[in-house]
Amino acid sequence: MNLHYLREHKDGILVFILYSFYAVGIIGHLVDSTFPYMMTLTPFVLLIFGAAVLLRTTGRDHRLLLWCLLAYIFTFTIEALGVHTGAIFGEYHYGNTLGLKLIQVPLVIGFNWVIVVLGAIALARKISRHVVYGTLLAALFTAIFDVPLEIVAVNLDYWHWMPGFVPFQNYVAWFVVAFFVALGFNLFKLKPKGNIVIHYFFIQLIFFILIDVMIYTNLL
Repeated sequence: MNLHYLREHKDGILVFILYSFYAVGIIGHLVDSTFPYMMTLTPFVLLIFGAAVLLRTTGRDHRLLLWCLLAYIFTFTIEALGVHTGAIFGEYHYGNTLGLKLIQVPLVIGFNWVIVVLGAIALARKISRHVVYGTLLAALFTAIFDVPLEIVAVNLDYWHWMPGFVPFQNYVAWFVVAFFVALGFNLFKLKPKGNIVIHYFFIQLIFFILIDVMIYTNLL
């Protein structure tokens, strides 16, 4: 395998690595001896693979990178307000799995918001390029993404709900937050590069669904 081949097939190689690593991660969650390592690696996996996907998706588009930065600040701020007031998503607090925190919110959480919404936007654009319809679809896909995530989150110490269940307002909040993030993207007519971010959206979604199955079948 020469350098020319690697340059020509960067996206395909990265997609293969992503699917392979997450497949290993699913197995790692099943094995008692490796489970603690999977928990420890969680924030690093989100950061490293998320950054790789983001770099391939944004390329050298400075406007797109600026959107990513603003989306990070916006979603992190919303999370901070959510944690401290309980008025946005409901009453919840973060566990330790997602790593280093600032004002009780993991630093990686805003970053993953950006990746998930960006994947939802890219997916929505496969269906509609209309600003309003595309934005609504992206918000809907993001809210759907959260459904299997919530089961994983509570069981793997990502975050915990004070009432003991996921309030419906959480899903409404996910939709609304994603809507405004996606709206900014579409109004400025930004363009994601390639399809890697869509693959990563589905990779994480499949991962959460399979972990949910393990939880419900008492394998985890």
